[in-house]
Amino acid sequence: MANWDRAPFLFADDIMTDAHKLQRSMAITVLNNLQLLSPVLSGRYRANHTVSFGSPDYRYTENKDGMSLAFSAIDSLTPNELPVVYIQNNLPYAQALEDGWSKQAKNIYALSYEGMVAAYT
Repeated sequence: MANWDRAPFLFADDIMTDAHKLQRSMAITVLNNLQLLSPVLSGRYRANHTVSFGSPDYRYTENKDGMSLAFSAIDSLTPNELPVVYIQNNLPYAQALEDGWSKQAKNIYALSYEGMVAAYT
């Protein structure tokens, strides 16, 4: 049997670092998919994808730079923790879009999530 070149408990830091990178990468993939699949009329829906950690954030905004805010929120993930990542759109009509109300797009979140799963399995 081979000898360990370092103590096994030291692998915990490596595992946490790798898990952090994977979590961050998966969240970015979902946001990229949402950006591509979001219907654009005024840009309001696309700008209102929000990212929060640990608990959902139910706010929405009129800010058209929402996607850049969502991507920058992911940068605030720290390597020493792995919180639940919430990505959501809280506009009053967001659920209707997801359910197929618009002929332009439906299942935006479902397809974005499925695309991420396919990329990482």
